[in-house]
Amino acid sequence: MQNTEFIADDYRALLSSNALDRFDLAWARNVAWVEPPNLDRGGFSGVGRLGLQAAGGSTVHVYLKRQENHVRKSLAHPWRGEPTLLREFSIIQHLQRHGVPTLEPILFCTQSRSGQQRAVMVTLSLEGYVPMDVFTQSADFLGMSLTQKRAFIAAAANIIKEMHAAGVQHRALYAKHVFVKLQSGQFKLALIDLEKARKSWLPLASTYFDLTTLNYRTAVWSRTSRLYFLKQYFAVARLTGWQKLIGRLIAARSIKKQKVLV
Repeated sequence: MQNTEFIADDYRALLSSNALDRFDLAWARNVAWVEPPNLDRGGFSGVGRLGLQAAGGSTVHVYLKRQENHVRKSLAHPWRGEPTLLREFSIIQHLQRHGVPTLEPILFCTQSRSGQQRAVMVTLSLEGYVPMDVFTQSADFLGMSLTQKRAFIAAAANIIKEMHAAGVQHRALYAKHVFVKLQSGQFKLALIDLEKARKSWLPLASTYFDLTTLNYRTAVWSRTSRLYFLKQYFAVARLTGWQKLIGRLIAARSIKKQKVLV
C-alpha cells in the first residue's frame, strides 16, 4: 500500500494551527473514543471527537478516526488487503462528486510501515444533526403534522435514491447511519458510516438489500409511511407491478431479519 495524504484546502490553516496537518500528528493525538474501538479484522478502528480552535476564538468540532491493520481484501489487494477507511474515504469522495450529502473529510492519510497498515481521517462534525432513529422517536417529530412527516419521508427516500443512482450500495443502511436536521422548515439529511459501502452497478440489488436493512430497522414506521417511502423512492404516484413485487420481497426479508434479531 502506498502512503497517501489529503488535506482540504479550506481547512489547511485550521489543521496546521491545531497541529493536526500530518499523519504522525493525527496518529499521536490524544483523543477519547466516542465508543469502544472495533477490534474486528485483526486490528482496531476507533473514533474520537475533538474541538479545534479557529481564528477569532470559535471552535470547530471534528471527528478523528484511526485504524491499524483494519483491512479488507479485494481483487486488487488479495493478500494483505487495504484499510477499510481507504474505501470509506473513496466512497465519500464519489458521493460528493455526485452531490449526495455525506461526511466532509478535511484530512485523510495512510501509512504502511514495518508491516503495519495505518489510516487516519478527520471529518467535520455534522452539527445540529441527529440519527434518524432518534429523530423519528423525538417529541418534535411525533408532534408534526402529516404533511411535515411526509416531507421528511420524501427527503429520506430521495437521498437514498440519489446514493443508488450514483452507483453506491451502503450495505449497512441502519436508521442510525442516516443523519437528519430540520433547518428553516426544511429537512437536511446526510449519510454516514460508509465503511462497508461499495460501488454497485446493479441498482435493483442495491434497492433490495439497502431498503430491507432500513425497513426492518425502522419498526416504528407505519405501513402507510413505508408505502409512501417506496412511492417517493421510485418517484411514482402508484407503484407498478414490479415495484410492488420489490416491496413485497423487502417486507418478507424484513420479517425474517426481525425474527433473527429477536
